Amino acid sequence: MALPLLFASCSNDESAVCDETVEVSFCTTLPQIMSTRADAGELTVNKVVCAVFDENNAEVNNLRSTVTIVDGNSITYAPQLIKGRTYKVVFWAMKDNNYNVEDLTAITRATNGSTAEADYDAFTATTEIFVENAATQAVTLTRPIAQLNIGIPAEDWTTLTSTFGQEPDATTVSYSGKDSFNALTGTTTGNDVTIERTSPATGAAISVNSKDYKQLGTYYLFEDDKSNINITYSVADNNANDIRSNVEILNVPVWKNYKTNVVGGLLTGTITYNITIAPSDFLTDDALNIE
Repeated sequence: MALPLLFASCSNDESAVCDETVEVSFCTTLPQIMSTRADAGELTVNKVVCAVFDENNAEVNNLRSTVTIVDGNSITYAPQLIKGRTYKVVFWAMKDNNYNVEDLTAITRATNGSTAEADYDAFTATTEIFVENAATQAVTLTRPIAQLNIGIPAEDWTTLTSTFGQEPDATTVSYSGKDSFNALTGTTTGNDVTIERTSPATGAAISVNSKDYKQLGTYYLFEDDKSNINITYSVADNNANDIRSNVEILNVPVWKNYKTNVVGGLLTGTITYNITIAPSDFLTDDALNIE
């Protein structure tokens, strides 16, 4: 998508030289999600916010564009840039308007955004370019967030529903962390605050070490490359009665662009934690499976 030309102004001095502009195209791609399993999910983002920042890390006026993903998983952004200058081009992909992107250096969840946790998937990339001639660059966006999954064995789910008459309905997780992200630098920003997220307990399959568990909750967290957090979770049944309340799990590893699976006997029996983290749609790594 080409933006209006950026015209450089010339002075009346005949010795003055106009800045010459050229079009630089960026073809962005989001990871293709091949799996149809519930723990992989579907690619739900549908728009990409594109912006240019100058050498002073200030956004260049009139070059921002929001491009809708119509078909496939890629878009083209073609701003007109001045030769001989260095720019940083920032991309942020999201679903609808669930993130506040007025300031791309301090992105937060929109106060009027979706109530569904699954709608907060996001992708980003920043690329630096020294402009010489018209050019085309390929840019791959990755997730600036970690995905946290909580699950229990299928037999535990059956025991809860058939023996105790309590079917898991929703799981709330709280933790201390940052709730703002700087897409220009690729880092979280601000002070740690208490964050609380609620997810429906769908019972969808979560596979960890070739064993299937049933999902109690899936959450999206702003994180830097690697960190550990303490989480507190509560699970309610379909009558809004507590099954378990305010249970703490310490030192849960969460990595940007990876998924962490916390699975095991979280509601009945002996609790064992196996945490798995991975790269692909969300990356995976055995260190991020807690069982």
